[in-house]
Amino acid sequence: MPSRSIPSVEQAYELFSEDPWRPLSEWAKEWDCSHERVRQLREQAGFDPISSIDRNIARTVIDRVRNGEYALTVRELYEDLPIGLEKFLTWMKEDPAIYLGILEAQQWVEKQSWSPETKQCKKCGEVLKAESFGKTQKYKDGLQKICKLCVSNPSKKLVEIQEKQKKLQQLKNKLDN
Repeated sequence: MPSRSIPSVEQAYELFSEDPWRPLSEWAKEWDCSHERVRQLREQAGFDPISSIDRNIARTVIDRVRNGEYALTVRELYEDLPIGLEKFLTWMKEDPAIYLGILEAQQWVEKQSWSPETKQCKKCGEVLKAESFGKTQKYKDGLQKICKLCVSNPSKKLVEIQEKQKKLQQLKNKLDN
């Protein structure tokens, strides 16, 4: 005998509309029925299967990877999305366009790590163009960590040290005379 708490298709449509990304297992527990029955109700109500590829979500993931915010396998990338890493990896296997989008985004991030267009100065914290930094072989990107402006404008502490050195040099010159 079917459970009385299972809604009709019309009622299910309203419930699914209110919370479209709620896991089917939660609906099944609430309605005291099987996961499969909830899936069937969802399809009868006219909703796409949750497993179908959502291009907007895929674009969001690709953009986040390309921006360097996250790596593909970092779980925080998916925290505010209705899918997880495993589901996205399944989408990548099913759709070559998503796979190629991720591949291009990862290559872009790698290229930017070797020759960035912009960089943040470690002293002033400003994000500046790469031309604003001196060159060095010490770091992966080939740029110094402090911008040219900060290098040319020493800090107060450095100015104080230089002033003390001048005074010491003047005293030394007086003693020598």
